[in-house]
Parts: sequence; structure tokens; C-alpha cells
Amino acid sequence: MQLKNFFTQQQVVRINSTEKQPALKELLSELQTQSLIENSNRYYAQIAHRESLENTGIGNSLAIPHARTETVKELITILGICNSPLEYQSIDGRPVRYILLSLFPTSLSTKYLYLIGMMARIFNNPENNSFLSQEHSPEEIYYFLSEKCEKYYNDISTESRKNDNQNIELSGVPSSDLDLMIRLDRLYNSYIEQGKPESIKQKIDDLKKLIDNRSLTYYERMKKKNNNPFAIVEKNSCSGCHMNIPPVELRNIQERDSIHVCTYCGRFLIVI
Repeated sequence: MQLKNFFTQQQVVRINSTEKQPALKELLSELQTQSLIENSNRYYAQIAHRESLENTGIGNSLAIPHARTETVKELITILGICNSPLEYQSIDGRPVRYILLSLFPTSLSTKYLYLIGMMARIFNNPENNSFLSQEHSPEEIYYFLSEKCEKYYNDISTESRKNDNQNIELSGVPSSDLDLMIRLDRLYNSYIEQGKPESIKQKIDDLKKLIDNRSLTYYERMKKKNNNPFAIVEKNSCSGCHMNIPPVELRNIQERDSIHVCTYCGRFLIVI
């Protein structure tokens, strides 16, 4: 999947504002100038309300202000590059350099989540920090993100093929093992947090004896890869990687007769 499926090079712009609220207004005004929306003030009210509920500075110099609204029919996105990093009260306490503002209808929530999952992975990758922290033109930024987007998609596709095979290997493992592994994961976390007491280690060893060796081996491998090896099925997508779950697989998961993992990120899937 290419970046142009989400936004074009013309939707990467410079931001002159040095404060959060004026910067958001500046991006919405640009969307109106490009005839992608009408009445930028109305959308600013929706974005500002969403920001009042939860700050969208997700760290690594990226903010993702957004609003879900039925007054647009497509995912509309614009990426602003701040001329001067601005204070955004991000979760890592660092100023924001890039603002990815999006408007989308409920029907395209999954597409939006894919975009955010992809951008978050790109910005969280230390290998990309050097380039993203330097001065570049909007065209150069777009070209760089386009390359990383294709790499992300190819990596996801590779992982998907691997995890398709893993679902086959875990076929027949009872869904009750998932509950046991969730309990095991909590014990593991407590074991580390409390300084590795022997009493908790004994509980871990006892619980392992109750879990099928196939699922236990996979859990331990995923635990090393991801601190949280579980993901919730939300609106037909995986909460871990935000990828859409194929309908046939979703039906199998909802039957809850065996364990299933996400074909993209490999996390155990939980239906609530």
C-alpha cells in the first residue's frame, strides 16, 4: 500500500504557527484552501473537542489530532511540518515537529487506524530519527515517508504469511489456554515488578504445566518481541497493529473454540 492512498505530496505543508491551537487552525485552513473541506472553523471545533478529551501528542515529535465526522465522505489528512518545534504536552514530554491532522467518517475508521499504526511505527523507529529531526522540504519528507510506507506494508505482508502458518500450528489448542496465558502474563509482570520473588516464580512454574506446549512456546517468543503479546479485537481490527481482520478469520475468532493470533503482528487476539 502506498502513501498516496492516504494523502498526496500537496498535503504535506509547512506550519508557521508556534503554538498548538493556531497550528491546528492553520492546517485546517490549508485543507479548505485545497478545496478538501468547507468551513474550517466547524472542523476546528470538532478537533479541539477531541483534543480536550485526550491529548494526541503520541511522542517522537509526532501529534495526530483527528475527528470522526459524518460530514466528510473520505479520509482527509494533512501533514504539517513545524518551522519551530511547538509545545504539545506529548506523552514523552518532547516538543512536536510533525502534526498529522485527519478527518474521517466512521466507515473509514479502520483505514485511519492503519495510517496511524504505520506512521507511529515509522516515527518510533530510531533508524528514522536522524532524517526526521533535520530540516527537509515537504517534498523530501513525502518521498522519505513514501519509501518507509512501502517497507512497512512489505514487512506487514511478510509477518502475515508467517503468522498464517502460526495459526495453523495453533489450530486445535483450546481457547481456555488463552485465559491461562493472560494469568501467566500478569504473573510475569508482577514477578519483574516485585524483584523476582521465589513465591511468584513457583506460581509461574505451576501455571505453565497447565498450558499446551505449542501455545506456551509461542507466548514466550511473543513476550520477548512485544511486552504485551495480546491484542483486543476492536471494530473488526487488531488493537495491537490496527490492521483489519479478514471476515472469514473474524468469524472463526468469534466462535472462541480455539486460539487465534493476528496475521499481521502475531499477537494473541482477545474478543470481549
